[in-house]
Amino acid sequence: MEEGIKLEIDAEVGLILEKRGIRVEDIERVIEFARESGNVYVHPETGRCLAYFTPSTTTYWVEFSREGDAYRIYRAYSHRMEILHGFNMPAKKQEILDWTCAKCDRKLELATVKLRYMEETFGVDIPACPSCQRIFVSEEDATRRMALAEKMLEDK
Repeated sequence: MEEGIKLEIDAEVGLILEKRGIRVEDIERVIEFARESGNVYVHPETGRCLAYFTPSTTTYWVEFSREGDAYRIYRAYSHRMEILHGFNMPAKKQEILDWTCAKCDRKLELATVKLRYMEETFGVDIPACPSCQRIFVSEEDATRRMALAEKMLEDK
């Protein structure tokens, strides 16, 4: 990992990260992976980037922008769902979203994507790049919907 990735994290964001158990090291690893792989989503209106990294069983997502030699962190969240990569089916409801895949320069579209958790596999409609098929998990999906599904499966 690159030495000295400088992060700018407002106090309010820091409290949310602490509550979610997301460490500075996790954020640095996401940014380093994004820089190495180019796997970044870009919001065309704000210019902010969103990237993810899965070092083991947890996927970390970080929304950030570059400010000089530092990275401003706007939000970070995580989930433990395994994303089954490969062919994503078009969603029943078609919708083009604001975020763009930086690698493919394509707007994200809803797709039916397969996720797995605790040996259970299911399809959900979430954004994905129509070209490279990398998926996009929003903060709401990770912290509400996926967290609820994880809890329900753990309680089975």
